[in-house]
Amino acid sequence: MPVLSGCKSVETTIGIRVDSQYPREDFRGVWLASIGNLDWPVSNEQTVEEQKADAVAILDSLKGIGINAVLFQVRAESDALYASSYDPWSFWLTGEQGRAPDPFYDPLFFMVREAHKRGMELHAWLNPFRVERKKGQYDLAGNNVSLREPGWILEFESRPGEYYTMLNPGLPGVRDYVTNVVVDIIRRYDVDGIHFDDYFYPASPVSNEDSLAWRAYDNDTGDIGDWRRDNINRLMAQIHDSLQALAPHVSYGISPFPIRKNDDAGTNGLESYYTLYADGQAWLEAQSIDYINPQLYFEIGNDQADYASMLAYWTEAAYNNRRYIYAGLSPYKLLPPHDWTLEQAVSQLRMNVEHPFLQGNIYFRTEHLLSNPKGYTDVLRDELYRYPALTPSMPWKNQEAPMQIDRLAASWSGDGRVVLTWADRETGNETSNTARYAVYRLVDSFEQYEKVLEAGALADAGLRKAILQARNMADVTGPKQFVDHWPDHRGEAIYIVTAVSRNSIESEPAAIRAVREGDVFSYHAL
Repeated sequence: MPVLSGCKSVETTIGIRVDSQYPREDFRGVWLASIGNLDWPVSNEQTVEEQKADAVAILDSLKGIGINAVLFQVRAESDALYASSYDPWSFWLTGEQGRAPDPFYDPLFFMVREAHKRGMELHAWLNPFRVERKKGQYDLAGNNVSLREPGWILEFESRPGEYYTMLNPGLPGVRDYVTNVVVDIIRRYDVDGIHFDDYFYPASPVSNEDSLAWRAYDNDTGDIGDWRRDNINRLMAQIHDSLQALAPHVSYGISPFPIRKNDDAGTNGLESYYTLYADGQAWLEAQSIDYINPQLYFEIGNDQADYASMLAYWTEAAYNNRRYIYAGLSPYKLLPPHDWTLEQAVSQLRMNVEHPFLQGNIYFRTEHLLSNPKGYTDVLRDELYRYPALTPSMPWKNQEAPMQIDRLAASWSGDGRVVLTWADRETGNETSNTARYAVYRLVDSFEQYEKVLEAGALADAGLRKAILQARNMADVTGPKQFVDHWPDHRGEAIYIVTAVSRNSIESEPAAIRAVREGDVFSYHAL
């Protein structure tokens, strides 16, 4: 019996899940960490060609699993894995902070292009405030913000003899600086999202390090804790407003520590509201983010923090404020020293699949997902992600559908493959909101096959909805081409292609019928 059996069909007003086991829209994200050379690049001593080859291999492997969005860490320690005029090149990229790749290339541009080739989204993952995870671990570049603006820096002893440095969120200049970094990215790179992790104020106790800034910029909060939370909230709103003005199609999400307050979900652990000064509920209530991705890295039934209880709290908070939630999952917990059972991890997947108010999952992190711990990735690829999916469309973003594709054609490759090609329809408009394409395939054993052959069948909204579902989806692709393996026993197939907007709104479908009789191959427009 499949591991993920017993799923139900549900429908919600925020994100439609007509088929919860195989939803047509489902966020399937993964973190791609650069700090410490955790995921990519695996070493800061690699050549440029080795880095590129590894990146391509990673994206191919993630595509093969069914992942449709990559959260690429481009700013880990006030540095950059892209050509930035604000921050120096990352130590984790070249082995020397401030040194550009040689021969030159731009990793963010490269990752965006390669992800889009595969029909995947690429989100730029930034840490807004961290400067040094471990002070003195490597030499800082001369243009590092901490050297240019020493008055912006807060320092904390993270453990005996080790120090953590960060930008002071209480300074308006710092918030403007971080906002400008984000604006620079969305203006110059075709990213699909901006993503922040959970490091705001540090878990190390904060005492009076920022007291001078509090006195100068109290904003009538009266309490230093409220003031710190207000600093974060102000930055969230400032970035949201910038995105709305310059790139409203770009989604904006944050991954908070999952315990906001212990009273929220009956937990008994570190409270991000009081320790990290992060209030995810406030961001949802203000609708300053598009989605929240709580890092739910605890077991179901955990005495300190129960996965199910935290999931219930966050899904309700997101739903009530008409924003999305993507659950943060932790395949690394299947490995020592945590050594979860596969059943524990799969039970979380099952719980998420059955939840009506959840729009997807994000996995921490790429290395662990690709290593297939205890067969976890097999469950994703073979069951939960058996069929492709679009990322979820957001009702508060652009609902305009792209133009229908043009000149859909098929050819026989001679080696057991059919090659579909098409073109964008000429409109005379230089701008297009087409981001990718969805390809659906029906073979003559499918119930809907004969119905589609009827003239005008795809114009029927009810039938179109029944056909354009995940179970019939063959691929989501960036190029205007799809290559399909054609089994020897297949005589006919219907291919349906839609253009898909950045907000996963599909165009009117275009369809052809492909027929093979012996060595003779033909196709006919429908």
